[in-house]
Amino acid sequence: MPEEKSESDKDLLVRLAEWQQGDFSLNCGDFLFRDISERTEDGEDDGGAVFDSEVVGFAVVSQTCEVVREPARVPHVSVCSMVTVDAKRIEDIERGQAPRYGFLSAAPEGAVVDFSRTMSVTKKLLVTWKRHRGCKDEQQQLEFASALETYFGRFAFPDDFVASVASLRRAILSKHPKGESDLGKAVRSIRELRVYPHARWSNKDSIPITFIAILDDEEKRELADRDEIKRHISPKINGIRWIAPFSLSEIGLRLATLSDLTAADYLNSYPLDVNSLSFARRNIT
Repeated sequence: MPEEKSESDKDLLVRLAEWQQGDFSLNCGDFLFRDISERTEDGEDDGGAVFDSEVVGFAVVSQTCEVVREPARVPHVSVCSMVTVDAKRIEDIERGQAPRYGFLSAAPEGAVVDFSRTMSVTKKLLVTWKRHRGCKDEQQQLEFASALETYFGRFAFPDDFVASVASLRRAILSKHPKGESDLGKAVRSIRELRVYPHARWSNKDSIPITFIAILDDEEKRELADRDEIKRHISPKINGIRWIAPFSLSEIGLRLATLSDLTAADYLNSYPLDVNSLSFARRNIT
């Protein structure tokens, strides 16, 4: 027979159930990480433990299903430090040019989540912290989860491909956040840009490339007409100076909504890290 839970265990599970990914706590301790160990005055190894007191808090990045599981099975939760950044960095994050950081709507002004600094804490410690709801609705939960996935799961494109598409990246970064030009409107009508290679990335001879521009729903687009969007985007695609073995496929640009794509189309293509399209803050308020 399964062992009956004690009252304290039941209370812990109840308190854990209040937490979800994106929740945060402020002023709850230092960030702990490891560095090269040094000798103490007594000649002993200090273990390389370093405590950073400059953090303002911690945000939960473990999936909610892992947070609420019994501590006997999953005893720890992953958290990322929250740090204060200046207005220029906030602007970079909003434009999608600093994917290392993430927003939480209820965080103090200037405080963001630093995905590059992760720490584990026990669930017993977590429930002692004062919890703040970081994502006020499902949309914000999805956006925070997407930001995590993007930061930790970005595909490493070959260097020559990255160098080839540098001009495209510059064009998108310059037009995405502002401006009334037709190109800017076309860029902002795209929710994601993906790359479909017609050969393996390891192929030394030829790798033709098709770009898949996944459009926002028509009512959300600044330019509703697909042909007009394509007319403004195509010159930037066609103007890429490719470094071998990369080249533009016969069908270099394909415009589609998510409902137009098959699962194979999506799974066999790769999100292009041009920052503003992939990571820009869209709906968090």
